[in-house]
Amino acid sequence: MAILIDLKRLDFEYDIWTLVREFCPKTDVLVNSTEKLVDDDYVEYILRVQFDEVNSKIRASILAPEESDKCRCIDLEDCQSRMHECIHREGGADYLDRKAVKNQAKRLVYDVMYEKTGKKLPWGTLTGIRPTKIPMSLYERKKPYKDEAVYDYMKKTYYVSDEKINLSRDIAKREIRILKDIDYIDGYSLYIGIPFCPSTCLYCSFTSYNIDAYKKKVDEYVDCVIKEMDYVANAFKHKKLNAVYFGGGTPTTLSDIQLDRLISKVKNSFDFTYVQEFTVEAGRPDSITREKLKVLKKHGVSRISINPQTMKQETLDIIGRKHTVTQVVEAFNMAREEGFDNINMDFIVGLPNEGIDDVRYTMEETLKLNPDSITVHSLAIKRAARLNMFKDEYKELSIENNREIMALTAEYAKKMGMEPYYLYRQKNIAGNMENVGYAKEGCEGIYNILIMEEKQTIVALGAGSVTKYVYPDGERIERVDNVKNVDLYIERIDEMIERKINFFQRVLDNGKTEKNSSSTQAVRQALKKDVPDAIEHGIYVSNMACLIAKELGLPDKMVYELSVAGILHDIGKLRLSNYMYGDKENSYMIEQLRYVRMHSKLSADILKERDYSDFIVESILYHHENYDGSGYPENLQGESIPLGARILRVCDVFIALTSDRHYRKAFDKDTAVTLMIDEVKNFDMGVFLAFLKVVHEIDLNKDIRKLSAPIGSVIGGKDEVK
Repeated sequence: MAILIDLKRLDFEYDIWTLVREFCPKTDVLVNSTEKLVDDDYVEYILRVQFDEVNSKIRASILAPEESDKCRCIDLEDCQSRMHECIHREGGADYLDRKAVKNQAKRLVYDVMYEKTGKKLPWGTLTGIRPTKIPMSLYERKKPYKDEAVYDYMKKTYYVSDEKINLSRDIAKREIRILKDIDYIDGYSLYIGIPFCPSTCLYCSFTSYNIDAYKKKVDEYVDCVIKEMDYVANAFKHKKLNAVYFGGGTPTTLSDIQLDRLISKVKNSFDFTYVQEFTVEAGRPDSITREKLKVLKKHGVSRISINPQTMKQETLDIIGRKHTVTQVVEAFNMAREEGFDNINMDFIVGLPNEGIDDVRYTMEETLKLNPDSITVHSLAIKRAARLNMFKDEYKELSIENNREIMALTAEYAKKMGMEPYYLYRQKNIAGNMENVGYAKEGCEGIYNILIMEEKQTIVALGAGSVTKYVYPDGERIERVDNVKNVDLYIERIDEMIERKINFFQRVLDNGKTEKNSSSTQAVRQALKKDVPDAIEHGIYVSNMACLIAKELGLPDKMVYELSVAGILHDIGKLRLSNYMYGDKENSYMIEQLRYVRMHSKLSADILKERDYSDFIVESILYHHENYDGSGYPENLQGESIPLGARILRVCDVFIALTSDRHYRKAFDKDTAVTLMIDEVKNFDMGVFLAFLKVVHEIDLNKDIRKLSAPIGSVIGGKDEVK
């Protein structure tokens, strides 16, 4: 059974697809598909969303077949000819405001889906992971919203239920109070990732490596983290460190000697004068020893987390946790004996074969221990989790989460004297629910709030970690990633540091003029080289894009336009060069160097001015967006990124990796593919699979590094590619 979405406005594709999936999580939801269904599958109904810019209207409707007619194809024209419109909603929209158009479209889709399914979603049309950012932003305005105004906004704009509005308002106000002494602009937090675990849990998609297999490399890994730390400590010596967080993985898989060495380095390298919280995830109870707890206590670790996930032994066995419930209790009591007075415990609801009675038992056992905070996660099965990758093997397992279960955990948190203090959601989350942190007064996890609300820069060290720089206006965030693979992180540690140097020299030199800034001069020199290189790079990207587009079976016109977009995708660097060294007499503030990361927008602006097609312009504008939402310029996610941009993203990365850079030599083809697999979260999986097929069949020098077919027409005139 499938639901087919007929949607011509593809920039909203991911938002609407995700919303429909929330209503029908166990049904295939396909957008604009022309494939054929197999076996006994059929199209249950079509959701059509029409955008009428001339009359400033949006219309959402459900088309369903007659009861006796089950359509077994999903070709839009054929399928729609068999169906009739049975439900529709229509509303006005201001097409000058993209966000308003998106929200109105989602409300109308919600209305027709509610009428069709009879199902209400607790979070309404919200599909993002940080819903509390909405009330928080309203409370923090120059003229703050009152509670009633926040309620009206969330209800009317997003259809959020009263229960979730009240929860998010309460948490937002509590977060504001907790963070009142945090310096967002001159402060920062430090994250150190330890990507080793005793085992990999069934539901886990985080970067983690079996500690037994990597024991011989742990010391080398610590060496690399320390090397990365040395740069950060120097670069941020004039900033205020507010929170330190050791996460993973499981940091306590390190030996007590390794922990002592690493934490000693942190304490000696950074000024802890303004540190309000120092957290180490002790995580797995079977990784905790008294010696390790003594090391943490000696160095002033103020908060630890001991994470059972459940107190039901059968479930622990199913999900691959190698510890016992008895070890949880023993580790907790040992931590209390060593003087830890701020202990968090993590739990997951919706674990395989667990119902409300199992969750109640877990909460009762937790009540006996009386921790200082708990975090209740709703199970979210990611693409890379074994539970998702090997569905057939685990198809007999049941997954259950609902309002009653979440309410039960909230009730027990209250019994333990805790209030909710932070909240976030995830894709594919069980029961359309959320993850909530509860804490006793004064025991809240400050880092948890900062990472979720994205209020402050967080500098991250270690494999798989992501540094987030929050600009002073609080409106813009940029990311600097480290490779996930431990072996590659160790091998390429100098490149990881180089990434941070290139980025932070630019943003931390704020206040220096262009003429006097060493980082500006470095960027200026790089740009002088980049301008001609952009032409060669564009040709190679164009050729690769053509091959992938053909592999995907795209129409000839789209293949042609992709090849044009490939050639021109970096043309913005020409305009950027004028910002950087076009006016010899004028000096620019470092803040203007943000345009280095905005060349895709500059490229799109140039081509839009010259009336190139929307497909070409959008493919170029969004070619630095990542599939997981971590890219730029708009942090688009999933299929909300135009298809052309998703293809260019893969091509651009591959060609960059296989080309010389000022800080490294080109990687060979196989190494480049390995590096891309390590960062596969950035790519559309369908496009990436087509890329893999293409790349293994080509000769780089013969098939890619040659003049692309359409370059003559691109140079000759734009009319042929509008």
